[in-house]
Amino acid sequence: MTNQAAGRYLHIYCDESRQTADRYMVIGGIIVPRMHEARVQLALQSYRTDNQMNAELKWTKVSDQKLTEYRRFVDLFFSLSSIMYFKAIVVDTSEIDHKRYNKNNPELGFYKLMYQFLLHSFGQELRPGDRCTIHLDQRTTKRYKLSTLCAILNNGLRKKYRLEDKPIRNVQAVDSKSNDFIQLADVLMGAIGYEMNGAHTRTNAKRAKIHLAEHIAQSVGIINLQQPTPRRQRHFSIWHFHFRAAGG
Repeated sequence: MTNQAAGRYLHIYCDESRQTADRYMVIGGIIVPRMHEARVQLALQSYRTDNQMNAELKWTKVSDQKLTEYRRFVDLFFSLSSIMYFKAIVVDTSEIDHKRYNKNNPELGFYKLMYQFLLHSFGQELRPGDRCTIHLDQRTTKRYKLSTLCAILNNGLRKKYRLEDKPIRNVQAVDSKSNDFIQLADVLMGAIGYEMNGAHTRTNAKRAKIHLAEHIAQSVGIINLQQPTPRRQRHFSIWHFHFRAAGG
């Protein structure tokens, strides 16, 4: 078929969770073919209507009173995981040496991590002929020029995956408050960060957040969200990124 030969048009929605007081930072995102977006948006709108969840959905808002609603939210993702995937990268910030590798500029360091995440986690999902638009939360995109990120991503994709005709067509900022895909990514990666940073073991841990994180892990088929997922797993993947040692 002509459409198949021409490739797909994919949308990627990314956000980052970077609490400065915590050791582990999480960057996460959703990838969905544009041809399926209307179906997903309709399902998300039905969820909001049925559960009276019309405000912004965020990990920080998970509470005992709203646990059932947030479980239904993540269950909706898993019910649609054949047509959209979630990817996350976990970074141990104690390994970051900004002085040595990033010209003592934390923003440059973050820029490099976002590039690595997009190249490795989402690049492997692209096929020859595919085109893609990347949507980043506005809070994230203030740190660098989007046109520069687009250019170096296309260069990296050509080298790593031999994708020739600049599959990344655009990188643009969106407001997470009005984007359900970024809100979904926020909840999923918030659960990962919660467990990675040991928040679930603290005396003031919220019962709802503990249960929701456990529910997500069970849905994925892993013991907990502190472990990386197998490489073969595509619909929900957690990658623990490690910096190369000096001379490595």
